[in-house]
Amino acid sequence: MLRFAERTRGVKRSAIRELLKYTEQPDVISFAGGLPDPATFPVEFLAKVAAEEILHNSMKSLQYTTTEGKRPLREALSRWLAEEGIAATMEEIVITNGSQQGLDLLGRVFLDPGDAVFVSLPTYLGALQAFRPYHPTLVGIPLEEDGMDLEFLRRAIREARRVGYTPKLIYVIPDFQNPTGTTWSEEKRRELLRIAGEEDLLIVEDIPYRWLRYRGDPIPTVAALDKEKRVIVLLTFSKILAAGLRVGALVGPQEVVNAVVTMKQGADLCGPSLTQRLVVRFLSDYDVRGHIARLCQHYKVKLEAMLAALARHMPEEAKWTRPEGGLFVWAELPQAVDTTKMLERALARKVAYVPGQPFFADGSGQNTMRLSFALASADEIEKGIQRLGHVVKEELAALSPAQRR
Repeated sequence: MLRFAERTRGVKRSAIRELLKYTEQPDVISFAGGLPDPATFPVEFLAKVAAEEILHNSMKSLQYTTTEGKRPLREALSRWLAEEGIAATMEEIVITNGSQQGLDLLGRVFLDPGDAVFVSLPTYLGALQAFRPYHPTLVGIPLEEDGMDLEFLRRAIREARRVGYTPKLIYVIPDFQNPTGTTWSEEKRRELLRIAGEEDLLIVEDIPYRWLRYRGDPIPTVAALDKEKRVIVLLTFSKILAAGLRVGALVGPQEVVNAVVTMKQGADLCGPSLTQRLVVRFLSDYDVRGHIARLCQHYKVKLEAMLAALARHMPEEAKWTRPEGGLFVWAELPQAVDTTKMLERALARKVAYVPGQPFFADGSGQNTMRLSFALASADEIEKGIQRLGHVVKEELAALSPAQRR
């Protein structure tokens, strides 16, 4: 008999990763996975520098490196983050296998059964997956148009303490959140820091989409506004360089980084040297600003195509977000609609999306869905949303007038 560890109980596979198995048919238009468009990858540059690194720098590109990550990469990241107003020395940065590994390492470092982690309703599914094996209580905080409901957060922290939980972390994605595309106001970012200071909590600020802004002015990161070293930043090059390189970083106070490095040694000893060297070369030898500008223009066209198609093809009962950046639009249907059940009908119509319920720590959100515009062309977006609109209209037609509201 297999005797799995207690932490494996209740941990489910990613609904998104499982769904992707059914969307690989060439005639299915998929808005499901949040994968970046391969057309944005600087393939020729990466091929050139990879060959150079392997042929002429093999001692650094093919050998083990330190657990913390390549020194030149951490130095380059320190300079790059300074442009965002985030002050971090090389010693306050550890390179991770994508930002997802950073989430798991934070779970290892901070979370015990009986601890409380505060997350948005909805929030990034990968964060829920990373935290759950350590058996914290995940406390959902409603997400408003400009960020978390912070008065609700204050009450939730106090209630958690009252019933015996130990509040530990507040997890947020302030820029173009996955899954909703929501961006926090500067006022709420500052208020979040005040709450964290009053309650003596750490904030985990995940910024995978930070550089994918298509309109509006940038808002300072929570970390840039932080004066007390309460913010741990997670970032990745998956969305702005190439996802398959799996290079991310965790940035935080020295004490946190030291603990993370200790746990990371038990996980992988060190990350891949070659891909870290490619990111070093990207930051030092490539026109990064020009590249990001091209990315933003590329995705802006797709986002505008999706918003226009939704306006044309969705019934009036449907609502959706209008993000200023990122890769996702979030749609909400009447409460009586179950988008998980509706997915079967959508796949029959050759269109796919991600049902919203898995993004909710409290199990709600059955009437929501996430739509990614990253991979499909503008023409495919038009056709796919038209198909999805038909599915939604069919679903609503089966409801009573009262249920449609």
